[in-house]
Amino acid sequence: MDGQGKDSSTIAGFGSGGPWRKRPSTILWVLSLGQLITWGLVYYTFPLFVVPMEQELGWSRTEMFGALSAGLLVAGLCSIPVGAWIDRGHARLLMTGGSLLAAVLMFVWSKVESLPMFYLVWLGLGACQSVTLYEPAFAVITRVYGPRFRQAIMVMTFVGGLASTFGIPFAQLLIERIDWRPTLVVLAAINLGVAVLIHALFVPGPKEAAVPIGQPRQSTAGRSPLAAAVRVPAFWGLVVAFAGYGLAFSAMSFHLIPLLDERGVPTGVVMAIIALIGPMQVVGRVLLMAGQKHVTAIQLGAGIYFAFPVSMAMLAAGIHDVYGLILFAIIYGVANGLVTILRGMAVPEFIGPEGYGIVTGALTMPTNVMRAAGPLMGALAWSAFGNYTPVLWGLAAIMLVAAAGFAAAAFLAKREGVPPV
Repeated sequence: MDGQGKDSSTIAGFGSGGPWRKRPSTILWVLSLGQLITWGLVYYTFPLFVVPMEQELGWSRTEMFGALSAGLLVAGLCSIPVGAWIDRGHARLLMTGGSLLAAVLMFVWSKVESLPMFYLVWLGLGACQSVTLYEPAFAVITRVYGPRFRQAIMVMTFVGGLASTFGIPFAQLLIERIDWRPTLVVLAAINLGVAVLIHALFVPGPKEAAVPIGQPRQSTAGRSPLAAAVRVPAFWGLVVAFAGYGLAFSAMSFHLIPLLDERGVPTGVVMAIIALIGPMQVVGRVLLMAGQKHVTAIQLGAGIYFAFPVSMAMLAAGIHDVYGLILFAIIYGVANGLVTILRGMAVPEFIGPEGYGIVTGALTMPTNVMRAAGPLMGALAWSAFGNYTPVLWGLAAIMLVAAAGFAAAAFLAKREGVPPV
């Protein structure tokens, strides 16, 4: 796969500004591997460290999730400048530096003894996530593939969808064998490898020209991409849709393990359910890749924003048997896999092709702010109610609001003449 239809060629100068002439497909697959590792080991593993740290250091769950939320808030605040820098061609510097810093901070985390130091570590890890996770990677791939960005994003999310399936069991095995502190040292070493072997060597630099996605809209002439985007009504519908998803997703990601533990689900079953969500994300993406010519963005979003509140309502209703949890994992996993693709496609399809990085960053900022609030709000609500059932009903309601936001964005984009996928 590449932007010219021949995998042996480079795209619009990619590789001409550096020592190598790298194929677009090589960049895509290597960066996708980086997403698998970074999501799997930096993002998804946090809940696994909560119990052993609680036992050794005596910190409360709310205190620890507060550090996570602070880090995710930093990630959100960094998203607009990060997008602007990527649009200028500085993705290699940002992604390499972010992975290097993540490795250093995870090593520092392995030595932490005080709560303020733990908060500082996670403030830094939040900044690292803003330059290493999907949004910056999507911006890079969009610069490489131009008009064929949709297929490239599907491939990247196909690989990245296995992150939790890889990261959580791997980190859990290490914690059980060597304890939590040495596990963090191992994860730091792996992130060091990602920084050097993936981001430093394969992310295009500032001298390598981007491939245009499409023709700019005439109505945006003379304006900066961000200024033009915020004047598109569909932008604000997407803000509501993705911010609501961000809150619910992060709350579920970091509270699902303690939730199932609270209901007496055996540890082996919990790990199996968590591990199933990743492959279900991949299944959803495979189905979309197979039927992409017959599915519009509106239909895709409608299915996603119907599935999310249904899956959360299932848990709120009290399911804890194996078959019920498997059904939950299938519905939630498929929807979660598809919404990542929808986020990657939303800017050019609902708003316009100009300034993909900075406009995506503007959408990502409120999403990550809500993602930051999710773990802490979940912990506070759990403390207030004494169980997770009211928390889950609240998340289902939030996803209904998000669904209304997406419906408004789809309607407004169609009315404004920006054709959806």
